[in-house]
Amino acid sequence: MDWDSVSVQTTEAQTQQFVSLYEALQDFDDSAAVLRGDLPKLAFADAEDQIDYKPVWRGVRVSIGEPLARHQAALTEAGWDVRVLPGLNHPGAMDSAVALPILAGWLQNAGWVK
Repeated sequence: MDWDSVSVQTTEAQTQQFVSLYEALQDFDDSAAVLRGDLPKLAFADAEDQIDYKPVWRGVRVSIGEPLARHQAALTEAGWDVRVLPGLNHPGAMDSAVALPILAGWLQNAGWVK
């Protein structure tokens, strides 16, 4: 996927909502968040999932797979079902042919669907 060709059109008010959200999340400590122990939790991404934006998006790098893989043991110990998928990129891991079977199986195992 060519992220640099994506066109995003928002109003100034919508943009400010995103800015406010991400500014508030900058200092959020995920590890301090307490979730019910019996609440099913799922995280999945490609092991190499990383988005490198070009200068039009200010050259930002978003790394998803590496931190998930690095913290997989701790997340699993905290009750998460973690799936680090090989050989995909960000759009590949989000593709319905990949994501839906993971979600359907997880929901069945969690007892949320039969």
